[in-house]
Amino acid sequence: LIAVLIAFMALIPIVGAFIGCIVGALLILLIDPFKALFFVIMFLVLQQIEGNLIYPHVVGGSVGLPSIWVLMAVTIGGSLMGIVGMLVFIPLVSVIYSLIGSWVRQREKCEKSA
Repeated sequence: LIAVLIAFMALIPIVGAFIGCIVGALLILLIDPFKALFFVIMFLVLQQIEGNLIYPHVVGGSVGLPSIWVLMAVTIGGSLMGIVGMLVFIPLVSVIYSLIGSWVRQREKCEKSA
């Protein structure tokens, strides 16, 4: 039941999963405080793994960016423009990455010709 709650709450960007975690932790706290603490720790560990390893890899693969560029785009976009920035900066960085790549390939081709 708690997992279903967290799954539905995770559909809310940024804070949804954490709201689900708080509700789940409160329910578990009624039964066993140590299990509630373990639940919160495991939740935070899994959120970090998903946010810092899995998400950048999956999104990077779909837009053709290395994971570190996706992580940078989400971080900078989120700090500058919030949730909208996170969504806008990934395609923006993808375009910039492609333009830089084309520019570098063109310079290499010119240097080989000279």
